[in-house]
Amino acid sequence: MFFESWGEIVRIIITTLIIYPFLILATHLVGKRSFAKMNNFDWIITVATGSILGSAILLKDVVVVEVLVAVSLLLLLQYLLTLLSAHFSGFDKTVKTSPQLVFFNGKYLTDAMKDARLTCTEVEAGIRKAGFGDSNRVMAVVFEADGELSIIAKSEISNGLITKLRNESA
Repeated sequence: MFFESWGEIVRIIITTLIIYPFLILATHLVGKRSFAKMNNFDWIITVATGSILGSAILLKDVVVVEVLVAVSLLLLLQYLLTLLSAHFSGFDKTVKTSPQLVFFNGKYLTDAMKDARLTCTEVEAGIRKAGFGDSNRVMAVVFEADGELSIIAKSEISNGLITKLRNESA
């Protein structure tokens, strides 16, 4: 069906005009971290918030006040989680994943790749996306906490970040 009624169009407009300022205010209050893609919890909150807000705008039987309460609670919980993570390293390590070294100096680290559920093909795709046509020019590939692959060229290994990861995975 392409058109139900003008009443539905008006309802969508009014709901959107309520939700949009709420979203701007909520983002300002809890900070941009709530919608950042820094780790799996951030991503989950972003998707859940988008789903809830989208439902409120498009579905007839959704009560806007209930949506605002649900999103506010999700954002508050995310804020508390990031606050606790920033202040307590033990809590941070418990709730968040750590980056994993999955390729180092021409060799795939198969145990780390199995743990991360990555294949050689996926690592190679990441290397190509980073602009390398040959894995021999790559010193390391890191599977980051946000699910992205970081590719480090051999010339950049002098920083201690890769050495630190290598020591942690050994």
